[in-house]
Amino acid sequence: VIPPPVIRVEGYTEDSISFSLKMNTNIKVSGYVVNIYWTFDTHRQEKRTLTIEGEKSIQKVANLTAQTPYEISAWAKTELGDSPLSFVHVMTGGTRPAAPSLKARAINQTAVECNWTGPRNVVYGIFYATSFLELYRSPHNTTTTSHNITVIVQRDEQYLFLV
Repeated sequence: VIPPPVIRVEGYTEDSISFSLKMNTNIKVSGYVVNIYWTFDTHRQEKRTLTIEGEKSIQKVANLTAQTPYEISAWAKTELGDSPLSFVHVMTGGTRPAAPSLKARAINQTAVECNWTGPRNVVYGIFYATSFLELYRSPHNTTTTSHNITVIVQRDEQYLFLV
């Protein structure tokens, strides 16, 4: 039986998490697949996937959000197949940034101008859909470091926007 990998949180800051991966087995390990999940605004879960080569590993994941809970899951790729998943939860330090204040205004039948307030020098994700269900499951999205963007939409539809 292949055991799950051991994920150990080595440290965290307001925008990063460091963790180590190892296997307590004599089975040869070729690498790991790691998923990092987080949820914001209860409407959207995000994921970042890392593919890591080698038996032992210490990783640092940066560009995270302060005071946000993250779930790290990992499985090992071994000579006998994939291991079961293991999980660990960690919350970044610092103070969570305030939610941006979004204003959306139709320019014409297919263009919507979105403006918001918030900190500078960060990446914003803009999500939009015609229903809450679509906004949660499979929204249209784009990113920008600006505080405004013009989004092209389908005519004769109402849209929900989230930044």
